[in-house]
Amino acid sequence: MKLSTAIWLVLFLCVPERLCIARTERSASNSEGEEAFKLLSSIVKEGGRRGLQECENQFKNEIWNCTLNNKEIFRELPIFVKTTLPYATRETAFIHAISSAAITHEITLQCRQGKIPGCSCAVVKKQRRVTDDWQWGGCSDDIRYGEKETRRFIDRLENGNDARTAFNLHNNEVGRKVVRSSVQKECKCHGVTGSCSMKTCWRRLVNFNTIGSKLKEIYFRATQVSFENNKLQERIHKKTRAVSKRERKLVYLDSSPDYCLRNDSVGAPGMLGRTCRSDEVSTTKCKSLCNSCKMWHQTQEHYKLVKCKCQFVWCCTVKCEMCSERYSVTTCSRG
Repeated sequence: MKLSTAIWLVLFLCVPERLCIARTERSASNSEGEEAFKLLSSIVKEGGRRGLQECENQFKNEIWNCTLNNKEIFRELPIFVKTTLPYATRETAFIHAISSAAITHEITLQCRQGKIPGCSCAVVKKQRRVTDDWQWGGCSDDIRYGEKETRRFIDRLENGNDARTAFNLHNNEVGRKVVRSSVQKECKCHGVTGSCSMKTCWRRLVNFNTIGSKLKEIYFRATQVSFENNKLQERIHKKTRAVSKRERKLVYLDSSPDYCLRNDSVGAPGMLGRTCRSDEVSTTKCKSLCNSCKMWHQTQEHYKLVKCKCQFVWCCTVKCEMCSERYSVTTCSRG
């Protein structure tokens, strides 16, 4: 079974640097040079970490919580390393999409910050209709550059014309599309005494948490597809049609396993023993997760010290008291 792009990415994060370069050095153009390629490699690593972190953040209060856990294998490495993701489920689709999105976002961000040699502000097309109160200017994020480099580092790992390759590439592209469609226009006012008679505007990336939230919405609307005639096909009213590359839609080939149960082959720890704190998620939500998996739940009260009754003292400190605050921990159990 072929490894997914996301897992190749995780391997890329953790193997010795010289091996990473040796495996992918052919993709670096001669003009960039080894140092530029090393820099981009480190940015790709950081983007990959952000993607996995945001996946965990988005699903921390769901039955599937983006756990890539396989402690029985490769114990000496971080728990998500070399997990194979053998099934092309909607969860695997999400991991592909958010990894690709995070790397695109990170490369684009560092490009704007001037940390990548030869990469600067995006060239914004001239306005079709010039208005009286604003014009393009400033430094727009070069999303095209971020997309191009992400394809070069991630999509090139996919070879062949099989179902899994098509699945991986499609969901990688969905992640990039969500980043692209989320770029916003920001403006700065100019004018006498703040009158804002003229504004200079540029295109700016949104916070990556916003990207993660949008991808999660798409995850819940993911479509199951088949692979026929070398294309991903979806069934609509007893007919099949090819999935358009332009669609911002996650697709999956395999039905998801029961994440309520422990399943090491997909890195699922199961819900037995799963805990959540009332200061992080509502007790009602936590209980509903246990109930969804036909489990009982036990709730225990705990206390923690927090700063309270803070006052500003001239000059210039803030003094606080320490107060005891109650919270509860709910655990899924057999009964």
